[in-house]
Amino acid sequence: MERRGWKFLLLLPLAAVLGIFLVLPLLFVLYDSFWAAGRLSAANYLLVFRKGLYSEALRTSLVLSVSTAFIGAALGLPLSYLVHRSRAPWRDLLLAITAVPLTFSGLVIGFAFIVLLGTSGFITMLLERFFGINPLEFSAFLFTWKGLVVAYLYFLIPRMILTMVAAWSNADWSQVEAAMSLGASFPTILVKILFPMLGPSLLAGSSLLFAVSMGAFGTAFALTGTAVKILPLVIYNQISDVTVEVSRANALAIVLTVVTTLVIILYERSFARKQA
Repeated sequence: MERRGWKFLLLLPLAAVLGIFLVLPLLFVLYDSFWAAGRLSAANYLLVFRKGLYSEALRTSLVLSVSTAFIGAALGLPLSYLVHRSRAPWRDLLLAITAVPLTFSGLVIGFAFIVLLGTSGFITMLLERFFGINPLEFSAFLFTWKGLVVAYLYFLIPRMILTMVAAWSNADWSQVEAAMSLGASFPTILVKILFPMLGPSLLAGSSLLFAVSMGAFGTAFALTGTAVKILPLVIYNQISDVTVEVSRANALAIVLTVVTTLVIILYERSFARKQA
């Protein structure tokens, strides 16, 4: 019992950091979100469902995040396997290159895509010259939520690759070899062996992609300003110089936090039931 007590004491610094920098600010935001017209009220939260702007922003954020999580997982899984199977010198180089997009801020990524795929972008000009594609028509998608999907994948796929490379490295390949020696087909090996082994890491990676996409701000702001209605940009509008509605912004931030957390919890529970 005494040893167990000492182990809990070692967690106190972590608990203190989480309490001061995560739980306490979140409680302040939650408290302030219930203030409307100088009194406690749930009016800010009711607006999320009554006002079309906020409900549209919530739907668009969910569609954007689910799309990027699914595509990022689908592309990151095979790419991570290729990195895992590469030889040592090349593998280290590929891992280093994969980590590069994670070092850029969202604003830098947004402006980089404008330089590449914008109306006067480098790739856009090449497409116009060699294929006669209209620059305005081609680049129009970049400044919509579909363009955000493309831009988000730039920094989401590397997260999936880094997560899954570790999973491939820790996989028990003897089970795969045994199944192959017994004549099991590839779909059977995939469903019966690989998916159960890699499932937790795949879940963790896709959940991370969803959460990052829900809260991403810099890239969306650089590409679309406030034209695309997603929750982070709508929250920014509420505290901008034009309109200052701090309590409403706090309510939207709480909604964003709760929705993201609930989706991840439901996703994890659904996956756990399938595994059981």
